[in-house]
Amino acid sequence: MIVGRRLSWHIILRYTGRGVAMHVLFALTVIVGYRVFDAWWMAVPAMPVSVLAAALGVLLAFRNGSAYDRWWEARSLWGGVVNWSRTFARQVLTLLPRPERGAGAALTELAPSASPLLRTAAERTRPLLTVSGTRASDGAVRDQFGQARMHPEQGSPREKLADMGTAPPAEGEARGAITGGMVQDITEDARELVYAQIGFVNAMRCHLRRQDPLPEIVPFFRPAVIEALREEQNVPSALLLWMGTRLRRIYGQVTDTQQVLFLHVTMDRTLSELTNLLGACERIKNTPLPRQYDILLLAMTRAYLVLLPLGVVEDLGWLTPLVTAVIAFLFIGLDAVGRDIETPFEDDLSDTPMTALCRTIEINLRQMLGETELPPPVQPKDGLLY
Repeated sequence: MIVGRRLSWHIILRYTGRGVAMHVLFALTVIVGYRVFDAWWMAVPAMPVSVLAAALGVLLAFRNGSAYDRWWEARSLWGGVVNWSRTFARQVLTLLPRPERGAGAALTELAPSASPLLRTAAERTRPLLTVSGTRASDGAVRDQFGQARMHPEQGSPREKLADMGTAPPAEGEARGAITGGMVQDITEDARELVYAQIGFVNAMRCHLRRQDPLPEIVPFFRPAVIEALREEQNVPSALLLWMGTRLRRIYGQVTDTQQVLFLHVTMDRTLSELTNLLGACERIKNTPLPRQYDILLLAMTRAYLVLLPLGVVEDLGWLTPLVTAVIAFLFIGLDAVGRDIETPFEDDLSDTPMTALCRTIEINLRQMLGETELPPPVQPKDGLLY
């Protein structure tokens, strides 16, 4: 997305340079033929050219308005992705239960015919909802048990709080900023779900840009999950199913039927909203504006710019190429901008800055986990934010 206050000449020439140059060259041919070789027949009445310009302006305005609506809807949908990602992380960290039963208690299991991906969500890799010893971490490097390692120079929160005279109780260490209130400790299941949400938005970004999402989401999942995802054609949709299955496993720890119903309704609504946002983005991606707009406007724009020098050569004389250059820049630029913004998921100049939004989501959700070693926000480069 273009965020700079000024457009570089490189971008301007990319949109309009070749087309403007061609029509200026044609205007030079017209004025030389009219003045030097006395080709009086090259001059046409200016009235039809003026009427055509007005009609073309209306069509371009309508087409560009429709294209901008698609661009703005895409940005609004990704604003919803940001908000619902934060909501999902908040619900995971504040609503999901802490351990109530032993690891050997009966759980909600999947049928034997479940896919390999869903089996990775339900497999018992560690005691269910066991609260691990918690320390603030960089969230990126994990040990063989899947627990994030602490940065060697970081020190534990207990030591930092003890220096301030506010040491926490002896039963376990607080996990960064997530202390007190409803969330006293973060379970490994909750951490894995929050990381799964970060992986989902990155997979959604790559899915919309027709890129392979697996290399981008490797840091957020166990190797078994990544291997199972290789068989999926729609990775973000599969991840939502995986997250729902993971939540179903957690519900098996709850003995209160009312609480299970509350959790199911609340969390399912969030996953449904994320599904709707994914589907709406896919609709924009896979349904371009009718091609008739492109063909008609392109043909009419080129026809008008061919007639323009013929209509003004008699009145403007040697100024014809200059006037043609200005008007050609306007109409070709409007046509090119409308065609560019109608496809907001192509990883181009005017697209939705999904990379920056995914990084924002990652920073926000990892901060909710109490982590302090965070990646920097994506910054604009040469006035462009991707």
